[in-house]
Amino acid sequence: FSLTLIDTLDTLVILGDITEFEHAVKLVTSSVSFDNDVVVSVFETNIRVLGGLLSGHVLAEYLQARHGVMRWYAGELLDLAKDLGYRLLPAFNTTTGIPHARINLRHGLKTQKLEWSRETCTACAGTMVLEMAALSRLTGEPIFEEKAHRAMDELWRLRHRSSDLMGTVLNVQSGAWVRRDSGVGAGIDSYYEYCLKAYILLGDSRYLGRFQRHYSAVMKYISRGPMLLDVHMHRPHTNSRNFMDALLAFWPGLQVG
Repeated sequence: FSLTLIDTLDTLVILGDITEFEHAVKLVTSSVSFDNDVVVSVFETNIRVLGGLLSGHVLAEYLQARHGVMRWYAGELLDLAKDLGYRLLPAFNTTTGIPHARINLRHGLKTQKLEWSRETCTACAGTMVLEMAALSRLTGEPIFEEKAHRAMDELWRLRHRSSDLMGTVLNVQSGAWVRRDSGVGAGIDSYYEYCLKAYILLGDSRYLGRFQRHYSAVMKYISRGPMLLDVHMHRPHTNSRNFMDALLAFWPGLQVG
């Protein structure tokens, strides 16, 4: 699976270690295979492995064009990304279009462990569109982007209409909320991030509009001075917990961005 090796490819370029980046790309292209009988997180695999392959591909082509290095590179990382993308696609075969939380890289959902899998978190379902859209646009195959947009559209439809808040856990087949706690931490954090970044990357104004609606709701109901406390999405004036988890520390960075 080689998650860490792939996830850190772009870091090597940012740090200026081009020699080690080239070495790492050769390791990935010569030794990594996704034809494995292993159950993985769809969300984590998307952001770390698919995202790492795509950013590595873009940077490899950039280095070729601007610095004349890695002349041997011929899109091998993109080929791996496409293979992985197709292995993730069965996760989207749900009534709602919202992806399952986990998938088997070789067998899809056809394993005993996944037969009764129904629940996913909002962050897992709503943190796919950047990588999937990039994969579609780099390969010319629109299916990846289409699946991710449909999931985001369904999540937006499932928001609480009065508060514009989201719960944290839902059923991928029925769309029913399993946990209606709403905050900006664990289980929901990167959904907000991807609403804004989808607009930045794709120029799609619907995502900016959604982010602005969610942002207003968060600042109205969840922000309490220096605190960010979870509330019930359907009773937004009622706190569901009186402490903050570590993952919501991203929120100030998103505000600055």
